[in-house]
Amino acid sequence: MGHDNSPWISLTSDPRVMYQIYGEASSKVGNGAHGYIAVDMSRVTSETVDAGAHLDVPDYIRELGLDLGETAFRDKEILVKFSLEGGAVVKYWPAGTSLNKIMRDLGRVL
Repeated sequence: MGHDNSPWISLTSDPRVMYQIYGEASSKVGNGAHGYIAVDMSRVTSETVDAGAHLDVPDYIRELGLDLGETAFRDKEILVKFSLEGGAVVKYWPAGTSLNKIMRDLGRVL
């Protein structure tokens, strides 16, 4: 969530957002340097918040003083509290993998 003291792990449901905004295609040096993962949300046992679906944001998230409005919707953001279990990670692509390859592997079309 871009906040040092946040217990939340930020994910996106859109591979294009992952790659183009937060990955190698972004303008920020180092983004995507550790590669990319696909997560099966049905295997996540931690608390989650689908911030991108315009669900009500719990007060304890609002208290962090973070603006979840437009970026959460734009980024199709899903928040996972504290940890992401290893079994939930179903695919890893190393840095340098093209968005086209990631989309093909996921069965999506650009």
